[in-house]
Amino acid sequence: MKCPKCKTTELKKRTINSPYFCNSCGGMWHLNDSKSDLPENTIVNITENQVQNEHDCKTGMCPSGHGIMIRARVDIDEPFYIERCTACGGIWFDKGEWQRIAEHNLADNLSIIWSKSWQRKQSREKNRESFLNTNRKLLGDNIFNSIVDLAEKLKEHPEKDRAIALLRQETM
Repeated sequence: MKCPKCKTTELKKRTINSPYFCNSCGGMWHLNDSKSDLPENTIVNITENQVQNEHDCKTGMCPSGHGIMIRARVDIDEPFYIERCTACGGIWFDKGEWQRIAEHNLADNLSIIWSKSWQRKQSREKNRESFLNTNRKLLGDNIFNSIVDLAEKLKEHPEKDRAIALLRQETM
């Protein structure tokens, strides 16, 4: 089996039950969704993720020969993509990606990463984070925190619409 990113390097197992690894780029080929044979602690220099970005900008061919793999965006810390073969279910992790998946407790159910609902949830969370950060910068910490505190208090209040209308009226 050849590395889907290096294209010429043969993938090798480190132990009988381990996934396949590329000694050239540090990628990992995992043949099924079970976590049992995945390494618990893959030692990776995370600062090398910038170098690995060249591999993350494109998908590759399934090392088992099933054609092009599909990608899923993972929006944790710095976003990245992992690839999966739709025929055999094998998953390709570029160097450092498995460690990031494991650190964020996503390893137990890898297949969920390709679901539309998970992707939508990740997108909503990223958009909300961006929205909040923009407003914090524009309003300043004091006003922003006051508004967030007030919003939390009003979430379940039966007259929250009236309170919002009052706030609107008083700021005109």
